[in-house]
Amino acid sequence: RRRALVPLAGLLGLAVTFGTFTTPGLTAIEQDEKTIFLSVVDKDGKSVTDLTTPDLAILEDRDERQVVNVKKSTQPLAIVVLADTTKQAGGTGMMSSQTSQTGAAELIRDIRVSLGTFMKDIVTANPASQMMLMEFGQAAVPVTKMTSDLTELEKGVTRLFPKPGADSVLLEAIIEAAKELSKTKTPRRAIVALNIEPGNEQSEQNIRKLHEELTKAHATIWAVSLQVGQNKNQVRGLVLEKLTADHGGRREFIQSQSALELIMKTFADNLLNQYEVTYKRPAGAKPQRVLVGVKGRDGLKLHASLIPPQ
Repeated sequence: RRRALVPLAGLLGLAVTFGTFTTPGLTAIEQDEKTIFLSVVDKDGKSVTDLTTPDLAILEDRDERQVVNVKKSTQPLAIVVLADTTKQAGGTGMMSSQTSQTGAAELIRDIRVSLGTFMKDIVTANPASQMMLMEFGQAAVPVTKMTSDLTELEKGVTRLFPKPGADSVLLEAIIEAAKELSKTKTPRRAIVALNIEPGNEQSEQNIRKLHEELTKAHATIWAVSLQVGQNKNQVRGLVLEKLTADHGGRREFIQSQSALELIMKTFADNLLNQYEVTYKRPAGAKPQRVLVGVKGRDGLKLHASLIPPQ
C-alpha cells in the first residue's frame, strides 16, 4: 500500500493519508533541517489556510521525516510572469474574419487586465516581492526587469501586443525564467505562464533541459492555458503537465477569456498563502524525491516540488 501511494500522489498532487513508517533514529548531531514551500487548495481551488504542524507528514523516498514546523510563509516571492504575445493572442483562433480586429483587441486587453491584477495582488499583500514580465511571441524577451515597483510592472503590461505571424517559444521562456530566478535571493520562487491554445510551439529545448533548469532555480511553475481552438498542443501540454507535477504549482485550462482574471487572482492567492514547512533529515542524506501528505483531511490538493531541498 505504501508503494502505491507515493507515485499516485506525485502525479495527481492529491493529499494522502500516510500509514505507519519507520523513522530512522536521529540525534541532534545527525540531523539537518530543511524547508519546502507548499500550497494547499480545496476542491474548488481555493487556498486552505488552517493546517498546523501535526497535520502534515513528509516522506523522502520511503522514509518518513520529522515535521518540525508548519507556518504561513511571509518571505518575499520572486516571480517571472510569462505572457503570450503570439499570433494566437490576437484572437484569430476564436474570431471570424469580420470580427477579428475587435476580438484581437478584447483578448489582449483581457490578458493585460488579468496579469496586471495578479501583479497588484502579489505586491499589495507582500510588498517586498519582486516580479519580472517576459513575453514569448517568436522569442523569449524580458519586458521589465525584476522589480517590486508596481508602476513599472503595470507599464510593462501595457506594452504587451500580439505579434502577427509569431509562433510560441513558451518552453524556451521557461528556461530563461528559471535562469533569472536563480539570481534572486529569496527561496520562494515561481514561474507563472499564461498561453493561448492551440499554438505552434517552436522551442527546441527538451524536457530534460527544462527539468534541470527548474531544479537549479528551485522554482515552482504555474501554468494556465486559454483554450480557444479545438485541438490542444499535445506535446507542449504534456510537458507542462509533467513540469507542474514534478516542480510544484498548478496546471489549468479555461474555456472563456472572461475567466482569465479570476484564475490569475486564484494563482496569486495560492502563492501568497504558501506554507513554509520545516522538517529534519539525517545529515548527509541525498534523497531522490520528497512527498508531502495531509493526515485525516480528504479532498485537498497539495502543490509542492517533488525535488528535495539540498
